[in-house]
Amino acid sequence: MIRFFILLLLLTTLILNADEPLKKYKFAYINSSMSNYSQVDLKITMDIWMKEVAKNIGNVEMIFYNDPKKAAKDINNGKVDFISAFPIIFIKYFDMSKLENGFTGKYKDPDDNKFVILIKKGIEKKDLKDIKNLKIGIQKNDTIMQIYAKNYYKTPNIVKYKNRSRIVLDIYFSKIDIGIVPYRTYKFSKELNPNISKKVKFLKKTNFVSNAFGFYRKGILKVDKEFIFNTGIELFSSVKGKQMMDIYKIETLVKTKISDLKNANTLNKSYLKK
Repeated sequence: MIRFFILLLLLTTLILNADEPLKKYKFAYINSSMSNYSQVDLKITMDIWMKEVAKNIGNVEMIFYNDPKKAAKDINNGKVDFISAFPIIFIKYFDMSKLENGFTGKYKDPDDNKFVILIKKGIEKKDLKDIKNLKIGIQKNDTIMQIYAKNYYKTPNIVKYKNRSRIVLDIYFSKIDIGIVPYRTYKFSKELNPNISKKVKFLKKTNFVSNAFGFYRKGILKVDKEFIFNTGIELFSSVKGKQMMDIYKIETLVKTKISDLKNANTLNKSYLKK
């Protein structure tokens, strides 16, 4: 999520300095989508950035929401133009008929964003659903993976972590049995400690992604949406933009569709039926 946040900050710079700036755009985030980071630090970063680049040009505003219901209400009332959040937030709190297709950042390795299942070596795949009280590590506030764990494993004991890399390490040290992390976290952990593979077994990739999705509110003019998206694409042709995005492993922007939430919606419905 922090990658998408940085990308939008850079995007606001280009919009603010465009030859023909349009109306005031309001970009918004649900704070739970950035649970790995201090909200105070992020707000300070945003304020410094906006003061630096805006130079009294007030046609872009960035908003943080703690309450998804308030964000959904503001979208419905036309007070926000673009909202970014995890898929489950959209499914649980938003009227999807009030949203339209948007965009998000694309990673250089498409699989990096997918959640993967890691298990402690010695546990067989066929035994997973039969073992009671499995300790399953997931990131704190990651509702969709909590639902996934409860859907697919018998009486799971959910252990919540602030740091995803810690999940991999705790499987390695046999403190938990299963971990659900983005594939990039697993790869990075192995780079830091090649011995990870000796005690941590890669089980499978899921169809669920760890990144946030961005959608426009319904009613945004097509010309405005194309202006914002094309401005973002231009970011990747600049030297500074390429350098910044290389740090965060983002290759470009890709358009997102409401239908991209299908997997998360199906999982949530299955969980609610139980």
